[in-house]
Amino acid sequence: MGWIAKDLGRFLFGRDPAVHPRTRLGRALPLIGVVLGFLCGLMAYQYYLGNVAGWNWLPVTIGSILIGGTIALIPTRPLLAWRVAFLTAILTSMRLHINQGTPWPFQPVQILSYPVILAVVAIRHPRGVVVWTGLSAFLLIVAYVQPPNVPGLLLLVAAVLVIGDQIRRRREVQRALAEEEERSELAQARRAIAEERNRIAREMHDVVAHHMSLIAVRAETAVYRIEGVPPAVAEELQAIAGTSREALTEMRRLLGVLRNDSVPLTEPQPTLDDLSGLVREAREAGVRIEYSPLPGAEVPDGVGLAAFRIVQEALSNARRHAAGAPVAIAISRDESQLRIFVRNEPTGAPPAPEGKGHGLLGMRERAAALGGTLRTGPSADGGYDVEALLPIAGDPPPRNGDA
Repeated sequence: MGWIAKDLGRFLFGRDPAVHPRTRLGRALPLIGVVLGFLCGLMAYQYYLGNVAGWNWLPVTIGSILIGGTIALIPTRPLLAWRVAFLTAILTSMRLHINQGTPWPFQPVQILSYPVILAVVAIRHPRGVVVWTGLSAFLLIVAYVQPPNVPGLLLLVAAVLVIGDQIRRRREVQRALAEEEERSELAQARRAIAEERNRIAREMHDVVAHHMSLIAVRAETAVYRIEGVPPAVAEELQAIAGTSREALTEMRRLLGVLRNDSVPLTEPQPTLDDLSGLVREAREAGVRIEYSPLPGAEVPDGVGLAAFRIVQEALSNARRHAAGAPVAIAISRDESQLRIFVRNEPTGAPPAPEGKGHGLLGMRERAAALGGTLRTGPSADGGYDVEALLPIAGDPPPRNGDA
């Protein structure tokens, strides 16, 4: 029996649920309700002027205001509107006696508004509240309507409440189906992503990792298979083998991430301080680099990792597309952002059009993920520039310069 008392309490003191309209008409309903309430209040007042015995302006004015206010509350507070309408029906029947001899002591504005209020309450509120609302409406009908008209009005009220309740149930079912469909689509998307990640991992393992292993093995054994290898060449081959082994280690880590994205990374990620080692390796590989480190620069780990990867990709592009050309790397920062500028000096060949490969896309994605910008492209003198602005603190920089 506790649920009966609970529903009664919600009927008497509960609040109407918040409404979040999605259409222009829905957002305009509160204003429309206020306008209709004002007009209906005037109509109620005009009706009382010619149909109330023993004219008294105070109860007529109060009754007209309550009737108009009830209608104004329907779009946003239907349950509150019914409480006000219920009390107004009792007060007006006691204080304002209509002369037309109608089978109920209410005026037409009240009679027309009651079914609307009941329907909106049934659509917006759970069944327990709707039952108590219907019982209160039945009480008004039995108490104030002439007996021959009671059965018809009871059936009308019951029909309005049942139809409103079914509309509410239909909306709840549609909402539940939409949520279930969204969850199903999300699960399907996750399965598709997992399958694609596994496919990529297989391809990388079977093809790329295999060839990288061959490179490492051939570079390590070249000094034993080929007679008369100069010491400098042997040292270079050993460096190639070491780099290949490092690439294999990194690839195995990436394969593990691709196959199971729930496993957290335990290996330390590169930071801004690791750029010196990256530049040193590139110089040992024969790239002429002008680089001044930024000592003591404290940046978030994500910014440092993005900066390292952007410079790494820029150096790789320089070795591929501008072999032999000097490279200048400049890094600076202020209070709000870190600036990375990598420039390939002109090679003398006509500037190649900007590519659409995964390297440039990856750099853009890393910058965008931090709210930063990336600009890449040929310079006026035939070189090639890469400039990234990565926010450190505060608001991210504007995106007007995105490339």
